[in-house]
Amino acid sequence: TLTASDIRAKNDGKDIVLTMDGRKWTVTHLTKDTSGNTIATLWQATESATHTWNPWYDAATTYAYPSNMYSTSFVRADALNSGGNGYVAKKGATTLTKVAQKSNHKYARLTMPSVKGSLTNFIVKPSTIAYQGNQNNNVGGTIGNIGYTMPNEAYGTPSGAIKWYVNSSKTTDMSTMPSKTGYDAWKYDYIWLPSLTETGRDETVNGIWALSDSQRSNSIASWLRSASFGYANTVCYLQPNGTNNYKNVNDNCAVRPALHLNLDLVAKHSGDVALLEPNDVTAEYKGTTLTLDDVSDEQKKWFDSNKINIDYAGAVGSDGGANAILDAEIYKVKAEIKAELAAGGLTFTGTPDTSAGESDTVRYFNFTVTKKKIGITAALDSGGLPTVTLKNAGDVYSGDTGDRAPKFGFTYTGNGYNSDTPPTAVGTYTATAKITNECNYQIDTGSSAISVTYKVNKKSV
Repeated sequence: TLTASDIRAKNDGKDIVLTMDGRKWTVTHLTKDTSGNTIATLWQATESATHTWNPWYDAATTYAYPSNMYSTSFVRADALNSGGNGYVAKKGATTLTKVAQKSNHKYARLTMPSVKGSLTNFIVKPSTIAYQGNQNNNVGGTIGNIGYTMPNEAYGTPSGAIKWYVNSSKTTDMSTMPSKTGYDAWKYDYIWLPSLTETGRDETVNGIWALSDSQRSNSIASWLRSASFGYANTVCYLQPNGTNNYKNVNDNCAVRPALHLNLDLVAKHSGDVALLEPNDVTAEYKGTTLTLDDVSDEQKKWFDSNKINIDYAGAVGSDGGANAILDAEIYKVKAEIKAELAAGGLTFTGTPDTSAGESDTVRYFNFTVTKKKIGITAALDSGGLPTVTLKNAGDVYSGDTGDRAPKFGFTYTGNGYNSDTPPTAVGTYTATAKITNECNYQIDTGSSAISVTYKVNKKSV
């Protein structure tokens, strides 16, 4: 076992921070799971988004699901995408409100084995980590200084002297919490909130992980898993400087999950850390062939040009043939790990769709080219007829001539008339501009004046 303090001692006094799934994680602890695998515990280093812990609160523990029981909390079910059995949505509820896991959740790759690029195969659940089954803040010393055993910390029986808080009327009896239905359900989660006994509160009482103040701190307050030792309406949180305090569960704090990464499985899976599966990307038509260079960085976090080849020439469009990625449509593109790296055992994460020609080293992704938005102004010409002018002539690329250039027409409405043919009957109409041919452009309705009033007057005789 190595604590964060041990790691710093071996790393010139510095904490280790790594990037995974687009987020920074601080390495807090190294240990073995019950199967003997080497486990690195990672805790999200920073977070600015906030979430409520639970929507209601009450100081009593006499409810079927007390308001500060972590396994039935809203923060676990929703903010951490655990789904689980749901959360206790209102005071006195005896059934839980279900929350479906979301495949577009920011933690989906860390919580859902079924999503593309899932990393759950490499994550070990708390149920296999001994210290999470028996931790106890009441042991004192550098581990804790609360003076009580704290709810939500150990999923099993706490070690050492167990000291639960009980008030005189016994409306608050923390010894009853572990016997509540589902109390220990969080031990089967891929990601979870850490406890005060794990994080500690300063560099003297620095917890099981022996964290630095820098590792505990965040720009804003962040939730912990631990319930208050003496009230069922409050839970522990870390202040921005990393020291602990208590808040009502219906307050809002940052959510910084932790997870256990199976280092042995990572090493066995490849000679290098397995690469994230490609995800679909989108770029706007620009008049020339497109590559991932034309895609925003946010969409291509998975791409490393030193490790992955992209077969742009073999991109397959709607006609089923090989095409350059040019016109507005959806292309199926092949991504393949470079041969020398594949020979060394490097693979993509997740499960390949072999029916689509994928393998451990080959994946396909969709490259969507959207039509370019152009601004226009609809007006009447000198003869009183509707006409279209481009706001910026350069919006239509110089190579797009003939049928590749947008052609404009109007739809005329009013007086019971609705047609693309100009009306002949006397009256006032609305002429609304549109592109009449199939091309790589679309009108930017948000920045354009697309309609104009068109009048057919009586003929002078």
